[in-house]
Amino acid sequence: MNLILGFGETGASFVRFLETRGLPYLIMDSRLNPPGLSHFETLSEKDHFLGGFNKNVLNDIKRVLVSPGIDFNNEVLVRARKLGIQISTDIEIFIEQTNTRKILITGTNGKSTVVSMAGHLLQNIYGEDKVVCSGNIGKPVLDTISLGNSISIIELSSFNIEHSKLLSSDISVLLNIDQDHLDRHLSLEKYSQIKKAILKKTKRGLIGPGSFKSQLLKEENNYDIEALLKPFEKDLSSLINQDWPFHELINIKAAIAIYIAMEDLNGKLNLNNIKKIDESLIRESIYHFNSFKRMKHRYEIIGIRDGVTFINDSKSTNISSLEVALNSAQRQHGKKKVLLICGGDSKGQDFSKISEKTLESIKHLFVFGKDKQIIMNELKNRAECSLTKDLQEAFNLAWSKSLKGEAILLSPACASTDMFSNYKQRGEEFRSLSGFN
Repeated sequence: MNLILGFGETGASFVRFLETRGLPYLIMDSRLNPPGLSHFETLSEKDHFLGGFNKNVLNDIKRVLVSPGIDFNNEVLVRARKLGIQISTDIEIFIEQTNTRKILITGTNGKSTVVSMAGHLLQNIYGEDKVVCSGNIGKPVLDTISLGNSISIIELSSFNIEHSKLLSSDISVLLNIDQDHLDRHLSLEKYSQIKKAILKKTKRGLIGPGSFKSQLLKEENNYDIEALLKPFEKDLSSLINQDWPFHELINIKAAIAIYIAMEDLNGKLNLNNIKKIDESLIRESIYHFNSFKRMKHRYEIIGIRDGVTFINDSKSTNISSLEVALNSAQRQHGKKKVLLICGGDSKGQDFSKISEKTLESIKHLFVFGKDKQIIMNELKNRAECSLTKDLQEAFNLAWSKSLKGEAILLSPACASTDMFSNYKQRGEEFRSLSGFN
């Protein structure tokens, strides 16, 4: 018997996977009515253990299928480990059961963007039906097993990696590491260890900027993304303009580095002799970005009114992504020209860690949400700050204080679930308030 621990999109994909193979299962979730459960009419009441966790169920269980949202120290998982019961993730099952080339991508920021960029690039080069993007970006990996594609690009969060032991891949990409999910992982060191695990069993490891990379680059088959693309910096920089903020350059480099690594695996070039890469290959990659549509809610310049630029960066859920957004806004608008709206569930982050250089971009900061007082206390002596009731009040105050040439930036640096269903709903409200629906 299989036990599905935690429902939602991943739990639903476990159900579909098991049912197509005629395998029995039970579902356990702490919620009485987890989202998506009602779509499975074949489930009977005896298949459900809802409203709490019951480790006694494990007496008849051979395997636990765990959803990423379940805490690593959940009592059922702790008991299962003691009993020697197999614990599997959807990512592990996918890796075991498919012969596709597997590209795993993680990082504190930019995961979804790089997955979508790499998907766009490789689909244009190898064929649209050959490349499928899945994982944390939206489509559950188990729902892609029978699609017949030859390349799978999978976005992984720290939650996915923490539960998985068998993460072998053809290419693994670690974009960056910074404060995030410390409410679950408790320390940056632990969070960092989890992220780095993606590189343990890969044929080609690609590593983005950060102090963490020096040790990793000593390992065989790990490569520095910046170093790989340095000979082509001039060509790549030509992409950065009004539509492409400066911070997207590293994401573009990561996507192109994935293509180069794929060609290395195909025997068409050698990553260890980067100077011999044909420059036309890079130019071909850059050409394909002309048709790429940037993802919504990620430093999305949604319009300009009365000389004020409105930027929707609702996907910003940690301090690192906020700093990236502020630095790009400062490059475009200058110092003290950004009216920043931030706040929500801070997930245990320390906002005092934001650098002075980054804060130079802020004219005024408007804070809302669950942890607004915490954020206010950590920043009030370093920037002009105002506490606000909600996003609407924050926006109205920002608009009233804005002048021509400035920018109103929503970059919350926090989870949205204290006041919104998700970051998308938060971003759509900002768009509506801005008048650019």
